[in-house]
Amino acid sequence: MSKKRDTIVETADRLFYREGFAATGIDRVVEAAEVALGTLYKHFQGRSALVVGALDHREATYFARLEEAAAGLEGPPRVLSLFDGLLAWAEAEGGNGCLFLRAAAAHPLDAEIRTRVRQHKARYLALCRRRLREAGWEATAARRLAPQIFLLLEGAVAAAAQLGDKMAVSQARRMAAELLQREPAPGNPRQ
Repeated sequence: MSKKRDTIVETADRLFYREGFAATGIDRVVEAAEVALGTLYKHFQGRSALVVGALDHREATYFARLEEAAAGLEGPPRVLSLFDGLLAWAEAEGGNGCLFLRAAAAHPLDAEIRTRVRQHKARYLALCRRRLREAGWEATAARRLAPQIFLLLEGAVAAAAQLGDKMAVSQARRMAAELLQREPAPGNPRQ
């Protein structure tokens, strides 16, 4: 990626998250990124492509944060690090909810954006499954538990945004810990 494209994507991600999709037009992104309109269109064919670029950036940045949170952890703490990473993300970025769901809501008829949102959610669910496997759960148990962990994460993001309280993430983490205690991985005794 070029430096200009990176700047545009990072700026769009930040503005869409802080100001919303309706309030953030192409001109606003161009102004904040300090690039020419032609430069933006050189890298993105239109608004949909820009939104998808911002979502790609958001996913890469967020998943990197989740990987950092899991570094060196094993067993249940490795799974619970998903919540720790989410909390660190919310504290750093603010509690404006899920940019992917906001993008889908703001662009209900845009197939490109809605496809990208579905891809992200599928990858997030797969990450939950992978963390469970890494932490010692067998494949069948990981497939059963991952959607529950995923829904706790998604619910925590929504509740934190709507209630203005990041305690939802801590509460969801406690619920996930209880879930993992009820069905421990082989070799991970109940705590």
